[in-house]
Amino acid sequence: MRNHPSAIGKQTKQSQAPVHIYWDLQNVHLTQKQAELLVDFAKSKGRLDCFKIYYNSQNKNQLLAKNNVEYLGGQGVDVRSKDKNSVDKELTFDWIQGVVIKPYPEIIILVSGDRDFAPLISLMVAVGKTIIVFARRKSASKKVINLVGEDNFHYVDELSSLCAGLKPQLKNQKQLSIEADKLSAGSNTVRQGMNSLSNS
Repeated sequence: MRNHPSAIGKQTKQSQAPVHIYWDLQNVHLTQKQAELLVDFAKSKGRLDCFKIYYNSQNKNQLLAKNNVEYLGGQGVDVRSKDKNSVDKELTFDWIQGVVIKPYPEIIILVSGDRDFAPLISLMVAVGKTIIVFARRKSASKKVINLVGEDNFHYVDELSSLCAGLKPQLKNQKQLSIEADKLSAGSNTVRQGMNSLSNS
């Protein structure tokens, strides 16, 4: 399993907003490169705490697609039910469960333009969550687009342009985090020295 080249560790406080990704692979297919860009996009928004991919292992194409992006850290959720809305139900359950468990996500990225998610999106927006939707062209619900707003709605083929220039930003975030850790360690050393002097 290879590492994602743009994967980063701790990020700066300014980018610590918890982010969740819920990807309905049955509804939206992403290439391996697009999946990498999706993760880069999410990490540019905050700290990626949850990344779930919903697929049906009985569908060879979906299974292969899921396997090809596992190195990005996504958790595969195998939904084998033949019920038309089985993935929607599983994803909705996980989404609701995710927002009531600390750390609560501030930003939720949904990779699906399915109209069935409109009620949940409406609820999440009402309680102050930022919802960002990625969908295929000609398949996105207008209601979903209206709920999240044009600034938070994107087609998957726009990922390349959205992520242009993100790698230097992510690299800078990592470097700033390293510098912050060094400063924190230095402060702790000084504090310990002062404590030793006061106790001697």
